[in-house]
Amino acid sequence: MYDGQVAETSDQAGVLATAVRNNPEGSVEKLLAAADYLKTEAGSTKLASLGWCFGGQQSLNLSLNEQLDATVIYYGQLTDDPEQLKNITGPVLGIFGETDQSITVESVRSFEKALVELEIPNNITIYPQVGHAFANPSNSNYAADETVEAWDKTVTFLNDTLK
Repeated sequence: MYDGQVAETSDQAGVLATAVRNNPEGSVEKLLAAADYLKTEAGSTKLASLGWCFGGQQSLNLSLNEQLDATVIYYGQLTDDPEQLKNITGPVLGIFGETDQSITVESVRSFEKALVELEIPNNITIYPQVGHAFANPSNSNYAADETVEAWDKTVTFLNDTLK
């Protein structure tokens, strides 16, 4: 995603992520190339995307542009645009925090409503009293119990979906 660059600080990661956000077509192109590699070169017969925060947004972006068997989004930016969401071909697991200021409960509920209206299977969880990046142990919002539960949901979801 970052053209070979590696961030060593959160500030550097922010700069790199902003560059990707400013070129969404380029990021989707890279995600599609990775999916194509997994299918053609690695022989993968099932594909899922999974990401946290910026990666959660990229997980959704891939799902909007590639036929995936499953999509997992941990507190990533969302859309409720049915024209975009209708491209999702597999179930969606969404993990969010109630007190997240950047991914609001309202935006999560709007996303979930759009998925339901499009009959896209989904499991959306909003953890009470936790904020953005609650599953990141280096973050001040880290919530250990919710992280363990969310990861268990993720593993079960992927195991069930990718059989």
